[in-house]
Amino acid sequence: MAKLIVVVGATGGQGGGVVNEFLQSPEYRVRGITRNPSSEKAKALVAKGVEVVAADLNDEKSLEKAFEGAYAIFGVTDYYDYFFTKGKDASMELEFTQGTNMAKAASRVPTLKRYVCSTLPHTSKITEGKAIVPHFEGKGRASTFIKENLPELYAKTTFTIFTIFAVNMHHYPIFRPVYLASAQKWVQFYPTSPDSPYPCVGDHATNSGIFVRAIVERPPAEAGTYVRCNVEDLTLESYLALWGKASGISPAPNSTKVVQISVADYVSLWGHMGEEQSSQWVFFEHLAKMRQQGLIGDDLPGATMVEGVSLLSEDEKKGLKSVEASLGELDWSSIIVRSSL
Repeated sequence: MAKLIVVVGATGGQGGGVVNEFLQSPEYRVRGITRNPSSEKAKALVAKGVEVVAADLNDEKSLEKAFEGAYAIFGVTDYYDYFFTKGKDASMELEFTQGTNMAKAASRVPTLKRYVCSTLPHTSKITEGKAIVPHFEGKGRASTFIKENLPELYAKTTFTIFTIFAVNMHHYPIFRPVYLASAQKWVQFYPTSPDSPYPCVGDHATNSGIFVRAIVERPPAEAGTYVRCNVEDLTLESYLALWGKASGISPAPNSTKVVQISVADYVSLWGHMGEEQSSQWVFFEHLAKMRQQGLIGDDLPGATMVEGVSLLSEDEKKGLKSVEASLGELDWSSIIVRSSL
């Protein structure tokens, strides 16, 4: 009998990528969880052979029913579903509640062999409250909740940390470069050094599924391992240059530039989103200082981390879409702004 893979957020980017990957094998059948099974995206999944089920991440009982019979569950929450309308505090709490609802529901599924939880670092715990990243925090708190309160589920859990999505620059104005005619360059402004690490998973709608299937089929032996799902390690500067080349907009050497500005200036330019994004750079700088002082190692404190590519076969590695290809496939024509300055 085919193994049942249940995917939360099946009509989204990460979840959709997981759905598509498991659909490729007759060894699995896929159940997709969505808030609205009548949507066009949900109907498209049904046409592919997915069993689409309605469930609400705010309703633990609906999740428990949706998870029935699962061999593996992929769980994900989306902070930005709420951030722009409810703000950071409410969004953090909602994401934490949804993450714990999924976990508690999954813990009561007797057939479950693997729970794959998409997460991010628990920043308040790691930094003792000194550097909190709201769009990390709810996910991170939910992961800590699993470890501390659901030992049987924790034994079956692998956490995934997906690095930067290539599509982020396309979707969010804060990340889009602008052309400065006076400098003859495409420029981005960040509240951190242009040499800051900027790892990218590329096309998350393709690559997420490859990583998750490998985890389900060949999970790390240690319970609660964190898998860093990443395709290429870049810096802010090299990422922008790669965008210029991949998009064809600015392929010439030295035709792009990342300019560092203060956190205060960044927030004044971008408001709440600037505050949100700058918080992660403050966290990363805090983490770097902790490592320099020997307070922590390369792994997250209290956790074991492995590179996702180390779990992949050679064929699976070949299936990953590169960052350059991922950026190159996006349509930049309608969103890139030129300045006369």
